[in-house]
Amino acid sequence: MTPQSYALHIGINAVDPAKYAGWNGELFACEQDAAVYKSIAEKAGFQQIHTLLTKEATADKVLSHLHHAAAQLETGDIFLLTYAGHGGAIIDANKDETDNFGSMSGFDETWCLYDRQLIDDELFACFGQFKEGVRILLFSDSCHSGSVAKAASPVTNTAITDPATYTRSRVAPLDVLVRTYNAHKSEYDRIQAPLITREEDIKAYVVQFGACQDDELAMEVWGNGMFTAKLQKVMQEPVASYKALFSAIKRGFPGQQRPNLYQYGNKAYDFILQPPFAIHADLPIGQ
Repeated sequence: MTPQSYALHIGINAVDPAKYAGWNGELFACEQDAAVYKSIAEKAGFQQIHTLLTKEATADKVLSHLHHAAAQLETGDIFLLTYAGHGGAIIDANKDETDNFGSMSGFDETWCLYDRQLIDDELFACFGQFKEGVRILLFSDSCHSGSVAKAASPVTNTAITDPATYTRSRVAPLDVLVRTYNAHKSEYDRIQAPLITREEDIKAYVVQFGACQDDELAMEVWGNGMFTAKLQKVMQEPVASYKALFSAIKRGFPGQQRPNLYQYGNKAYDFILQPPFAIHADLPIGQ
């Protein structure tokens, strides 16, 4: 029986200024990154492929896809989730974080979706809804993306833009994040309050690629994010496993941005040793 396969690709070149304290978060290449991941999914033969670009990439639409995939997929199926956009942070209202943000402690990491920040706790809670044996593959080409599905390390926040080379960091400025939280405090606190999913609650197996470490900035230049461009180049040749893919991506990467590989959940089978983006896989659950 053919495993089910579901892919969701998010690319956000700007956010709604009304929801981010007047900041539009303009980026150059995130929609093009989403197209790269979509092409990879098509080549791999994914049955369901969905793309949310900029204004379409709202929190409700992203969460709807996550809930739908969790309800649909069974043991041995695969869910591919990719994100290209700004990484941010928000006050840890439910007090489940230990990392520092600049000089302040107690922040959750976020994806800056078009209409609001999607909190790492929300992703973690959604992953907790997937059934045992589902393979979740996540690529995040954003700042502080080392473990964005669950923040773990100190972060810094210095936006960098070089108009001469069109090099830009995918980080939301700290002052914008503070103003945004203050303006929408009740909404964000309400979202966070019930979110207490832990790693040991995850029955699926999550393999996550981040464009950088939690305390680093992910850069884009011209057509793509630097991480996504390197992934696209590496995937032009056969790659034996996710471990091999990570090694190939890291090779020759600029020292100020170090990609990250993070895995958690039910590790009863060697998802990380399977060929990248493979739908068919031998999954000896419980053996």
